[in-house]
Amino acid sequence: MDLAIRNATIVDGTGSPRYSGDVGVMDGRIVEIGKVGGRAREEIDAHGAVVSPGFIDCHTHYDAQVCWDPMLSPSVYHGVTTVLAGNCGFTLAPLSGRKEDFDYLIGMLSTVEGMPIASLEAAVKAEWQGFGEMLDHLDGKSAINMAFMVGHCAIRRAVMGERAVGEEASEADLAAMDALLRKSLGEGGMGFSTSTSVSHNDHLGNPVPSRFASEEELLTFCRAVRDYPGTWLEIVPGVGPFDEKDYERLT
Repeated sequence: MDLAIRNATIVDGTGSPRYSGDVGVMDGRIVEIGKVGGRAREEIDAHGAVVSPGFIDCHTHYDAQVCWDPMLSPSVYHGVTTVLAGNCGFTLAPLSGRKEDFDYLIGMLSTVEGMPIASLEAAVKAEWQGFGEMLDHLDGKSAINMAFMVGHCAIRRAVMGERAVGEEASEADLAAMDALLRKSLGEGGMGFSTSTSVSHNDHLGNPVPSRFASEEELLTFCRAVRDYPGTWLEIVPGVGPFDEKDYERLT
């Protein structure tokens, strides 16, 4: 074995009771669980510690933090090995290439997720435009597995510019946004995220762009996701008790 983790309390994720044992690793893969014989190139005595599969955190906002914290330390400290970012419609791609649009997304993110604007401005640079370009930029820079959804606010801002706040999309806007979402999903986006919640306002005190979307706009993007098997939908419908309109929309 390349690695043997000895005397661990093993919780294997199957629902079975925890048990004591070893875990053997060869060529980066777990190949033996229970009693690992012989000596491995590396031995770890895990007595008193739990060894388990990594946890998946399906709701994070690491889109910016990964630029200055490649360890994604809050997750690593808690045994998380895979994170899904780009939730609630707040992402840093796709971009239009216009500085004012990038500045808006950074300012919005600082407010809705409580991130210091100075940290964002210092660490996050608009070195990409398309969604795939962002993924390429971040590839290999994170200590754990990351996947990103495509955020509604970024899509709206990229296509509609300043009109993303305050206006419903025209037919031309909707067609362009639908095409941009599909392109982003094809480049590796793991789904579509949005928010209709009254709790989400930007740094200027206005509702975030996704809150100006019509029902047809939301459903158009859901149809796009349907055409890409294995992708996700994530929506923040509001705070407090949901009403019948929320239930109908989610259904």
